[in-house]
Amino acid sequence: MSHSQKPEVMGAPAEVFTQVRKSAPISRILDPSRWSRKEYMFLTAGVLTQAFVYSFEVNMMYNCLPYVTNKLQATSLASVLPTILQILSAALVPFYTKVSDVFGRALPLTVAMVFYIVGYIIQGTTKTFLQLALGQISYGIGSTGMLTLTQVLIADTTSLLNRGIVFSLWDLPSAMNIFITGVLTDPLTSYPGANWRNVYIIVSVLSAFGAIAVLTPLWHLQRKAQSKGITMERRSIGWLLHEFDVVGAVLITLAMSLSLLPMILARSFEGNWQNPKILGMFCTGIVCYGLLVFWEVKYTTRPIMPMRIWTNPTCFGGLVVMFFMTVMAAMNWQYYTYYLMVSRNLSLQPALMLERGYQVAYLVFQTITGLLMKRFKILRPFIWVGIVVHTIGIGLMIPARAPDSSDVFVVLSQTIVGAAGGMANIAASVAVTGAVDRKDVAVVIGVTQILGSFGSAFGSALAGGVWTQYLPKRLEKHVTGPYDEFLALNDVNYIAGMDAITKRQMIEAWGDSQKLMSIMSVSLAVFACISTFFMKHIDLTKDQKAEELEAEAAAAAAEGKEEIIDEPGTTYNEKKSVA
Repeated sequence: MSHSQKPEVMGAPAEVFTQVRKSAPISRILDPSRWSRKEYMFLTAGVLTQAFVYSFEVNMMYNCLPYVTNKLQATSLASVLPTILQILSAALVPFYTKVSDVFGRALPLTVAMVFYIVGYIIQGTTKTFLQLALGQISYGIGSTGMLTLTQVLIADTTSLLNRGIVFSLWDLPSAMNIFITGVLTDPLTSYPGANWRNVYIIVSVLSAFGAIAVLTPLWHLQRKAQSKGITMERRSIGWLLHEFDVVGAVLITLAMSLSLLPMILARSFEGNWQNPKILGMFCTGIVCYGLLVFWEVKYTTRPIMPMRIWTNPTCFGGLVVMFFMTVMAAMNWQYYTYYLMVSRNLSLQPALMLERGYQVAYLVFQTITGLLMKRFKILRPFIWVGIVVHTIGIGLMIPARAPDSSDVFVVLSQTIVGAAGGMANIAASVAVTGAVDRKDVAVVIGVTQILGSFGSAFGSALAGGVWTQYLPKRLEKHVTGPYDEFLALNDVNYIAGMDAITKRQMIEAWGDSQKLMSIMSVSLAVFACISTFFMKHIDLTKDQKAEELEAEAAAAAAEGKEEIIDEPGTTYNEKKSVA
């Protein structure tokens, strides 16, 4: 069996062989071994451009959303928005992966980009918190597809040894955009004459540019492959619905919505948790979780999260690590910007810069860890070191969040957590994609996205629960004078205008809530540490693509089918005619 020499593409092996057939899955259509170097660079440039644009708008909105929710007097409901996004993401991730196998990566990514941009337009014209939430729903539908399909595309076109580097490169532009958007935040929001709606105009235009950059080469490569006779298998709508597992997606959506949203909204209902509507929602959500497990195990033949993923010890350990780290991040930083503004008399932009040590360290250490994994061809030690140091860092954040702690202590504790989190997360991401067959890479990325969505939603809901349930009790304990509870929970300007004694008391109450979130995070970190014991060694030098093709070749030979192998100097059309 001879192998044709191919140019190394994005870490892909230099020697590959290919079974030629008329119909193929999309991952075969977008086979980098068939691309010229120029075509590959065309796609790479598009992906990196989209990565830069996405990181810019995410950082910009992270900076400006506290201002917008405060303007709408909905600070206590701020965690509703990310919770909604993550609930949508959990339901839509498997849908996008299945649709892309039927129609190709380009079409669903195009649809996702349309929802993505329309969501920003809706938010930019909002007059109420409800309209803002509706815009977030449209944005969530689009961003879920964009993130999922981009991650699958990267995994399809990179070797296991280089995957950590490329995954980290997708996030790396944020290290620069943190500071670029930080400079723009106050001029676009709080300066005299500023109109916060201009933020949405800017991100909408940039998002459209990023969409064109990545979709143009993707459509080109897909059409080129199809023009050479490789087509996707035609599937019916019924097949798609069956493969997607509609029932499972509906149950996930109901379970997360009905169990998580009451944590945030209970305070706004008469009687709080004693209100029958809140209790009914929460209990129904728990029942839906049970029904989901029963359905996935007993009835569906295409589970959203296949059992083979969970019975793989390395996948299980890596997924649990990423899940709990996502929960901790979502909970710890949900209201931290507001707290820094109130406790340190800061405007929005300086407060954001003070807390960004976490993100910068996270992004930088992701890239460093990716390079070290390639150099030493190991990954488990990076997970172990990362999760232990992350736990220590979270512990340091408990005293760091005291109202009178120094700014240096704040930055130091967050930098430690960010560096350790970046190290553990990137190593775990490579571990879960390397522990499965190549045909399951898209599946495991989908599971990763679903768990990430659930973890983020769960963390945001926990933070919302602390803010709406625990903080009012701390206000009652600390504040001796009269105050408006609604404004004390929702308007930082209200607290800034209080007399010195009352303001100090309110800050102490806010500080108690921040400490509770950090204490809860430390408790969760223990579970992440335990899960790493299950993980096994991953050979980063193995070629997942070659293993898959060898398995297909063996299966074809067993069925008596003719196998056409690439020969040096043989063109695709010549091989097709031979077949």
